[in-house]
Amino acid sequence: MKSSDPESREPMDDLDFAILDHIREFFGQADPMPADLTGRITFSLAMRDLEVEVARLAAEEDRQMLAVRGPEQSRTITFDSDSLTIMIRIDPNRDGTVRIDGWLAPSQRREIEMQTTADTLRVSSDEQGRFAFASVPRGTARLAVRAAGQGQGGSGRSVVTPALIL
Repeated sequence: MKSSDPESREPMDDLDFAILDHIREFFGQADPMPADLTGRITFSLAMRDLEVEVARLAAEEDRQMLAVRGPEQSRTITFDSDSLTIMIRIDPNRDGTVRIDGWLAPSQRREIEMQTTADTLRVSSDEQGRFAFASVPRGTARLAVRAAGQGQGGSGRSVVTPALIL
């Protein structure tokens, strides 16, 4: 939008920058950016190119559990997709990490990846669909379940959960 005011076409000066600084400070106090936002965005961008089936939370009340932190004990979350149900139990470890035990239904042997902002951990489920990650760092994480032997570059449909905050 063009203005007829000749001053509006002038380059920004110190007063303009001071006003913008005050606006930034105001929004920083009123609605600060989450500390882990950059990591979550990077993590989501890394996942965008995967050809996957995304699992959804099985129950509405579980959505609120994704952001819960504090003196929790264990918690259980279930994800459903058209082809697979993934249930996980998250238990805190004494060293600040968490243990994740999981089950797949229908039961099957699959490759399981726990993708965190720090690293990608890999395990395989057994014939009963059970799997476990003994020590997962706290932060943003996502499960990717692939056909056994499929690996990163394999074909077939994978199932990926929404991001969790552990």
